[in-house]
Amino acid sequence: MKKTIFAISLCLLTLSASAQFKVQSDGKIAIQTTSTALSPISINGAGSTNYYISCDATTDKNGILINATGNNSNVVGGNYNASTYGTKAVGLNTCASVGNNSYGIISSAGCAPKAIGVCGNVQYTTLGAAIYGTTQGEYGSALTSGIYAGFFNGDVKVTGDIDGTLLGRSSGSSAGSLSLRSASVASSLSGLNVTTYQKERPVQIENTEIIDDFYGDSLLRGEAPEPNVIEEQLYEKTHYALDADRLEESFPDLVYVRKDGSKAINYMEMIPLLVQSINELNAEIKILKGQAQEGAVKAARTVTSVEGTSLPNNVLYQNSPNPFKEQTTIRFSLADDVRDAAICIFDLNGKMLKKLPVSSGDSSVKVNGWELGEGMFLYTLLVNGQEIDTKRMVITK
Repeated sequence: MKKTIFAISLCLLTLSASAQFKVQSDGKIAIQTTSTALSPISINGAGSTNYYISCDATTDKNGILINATGNNSNVVGGNYNASTYGTKAVGLNTCASVGNNSYGIISSAGCAPKAIGVCGNVQYTTLGAAIYGTTQGEYGSALTSGIYAGFFNGDVKVTGDIDGTLLGRSSGSSAGSLSLRSASVASSLSGLNVTTYQKERPVQIENTEIIDDFYGDSLLRGEAPEPNVIEEQLYEKTHYALDADRLEESFPDLVYVRKDGSKAINYMEMIPLLVQSINELNAEIKILKGQAQEGAVKAARTVTSVEGTSLPNNVLYQNSPNPFKEQTTIRFSLADDVRDAAICIFDLNGKMLKKLPVSSGDSSVKVNGWELGEGMFLYTLLVNGQEIDTKRMVITK
């Protein structure tokens, strides 16, 4: 027994004398470093008092590899910190190589007022993502600008509720705008076709052996998991979509082509177009209402005709600009023998809102938008108590 203890002690003394493995007087172990170990086990550096095991990886080596190969083997715990500046710094790299299911990271949190399964943080940079998910191969290749809490390069599926605000870009003062009076958006959207489809259930795949590209190991791919309650309804319900080919004719920038040739639609950026279309249709409705009510407005006004026929040379012109926001000009011409004349402004219900007296020497009057408010209005030229003409004007926000 004494001989065994002596032999072990001699081995430890020999190893301690080497720079490759050193047991300090405080019990801490330094491996492949001449620095004084600060962690209980420090590899290739002094480490830190905040960690039990510390490994300072060099530029040509990774940090720590833990391989659990048994059917029921697990790697539990650990705080992996990749702090080296370089092209790829990996804090935790996992590969499950045995079993029917393969998981990169499984995290379970509980028994606390606030439990977070996976938490990612990115800061002190102008390019990055706290969580990056991809189905396209090279890690991080699609992230070319911006800072994101989550960035996903590939299809994303959500079966539960999304609680929050879905945000997109808004146009600034230098961005282009669509004319409210063009009516091009409404007419273009009116020809779209709505299609229906059913979601197909995933094909059940038999256990097959595949090769993992990262390690070159042989893996087993299992059957797809059973759908949950939401997924089950997803397959039973009828779904609706727009005809991408028809939409592409009018708005090609909203249609994307996948690798397999199928087409996808950017529905989020369709929302501004739909709002624009509604505005255009509302403007057309106001004009139609004005035309329909114009006769009623004329009947509601009681004017006494002094002369039985219209006076020549009395003309009312369309206001300009129209529509307007701040101010517009109403032009007219009057005969020399006009005794009494005025520009009268009415709402669509026939109520007179403003009366502007004019005379033979006048040719125009100014109308301020703030005096009337937003909406459509009618203005009439009255000469010697007789209605000469009525036109419409629109005040916008």
